[in-house]
Amino acid sequence: MFDYIEREIIKSVIIHDINTEYQHNLKNHTNVRDEDKDINAGIDNDRHIITLDKGKGDIQKIERIIKDILIKRRIDDYVVIQDAKEKDKIIILEREHGEQIGIYHCRHCGMAFEDEIQLTAHQRIHFFI
Repeated sequence: MFDYIEREIIKSVIIHDINTEYQHNLKNHTNVRDEDKDINAGIDNDRHIITLDKGKGDIQKIERIIKDILIKRRIDDYVVIQDAKEKDKIIILEREHGEQIGIYHCRHCGMAFEDEIQLTAHQRIHFFI
């Protein structure tokens, strides 16, 4: 479990990398509206999460970017999920909080599963490749 300062550093790194990577991807696209150029990030210190609001068109792309950032940075104590209530919101939360709500993530590729049995079966492919 991270203490408050470590969590804030990790959150800052994640938000910085998300914005950098997303801006880089936007350079390859034309006809991008000004309101689509920024990701609105918020931090909820009570639940230790980062929330990102974005239009539905980019939500899967941004989620993949975030998973890649977490894997690249070896930040495996955090996971990425889509908010169950607001489908255009991504939540980054501590892995144990994700598991408490029934979402289990592979530490190697970020894929999500409904239970530990599915996760364990999936993880075998990473060891046999």
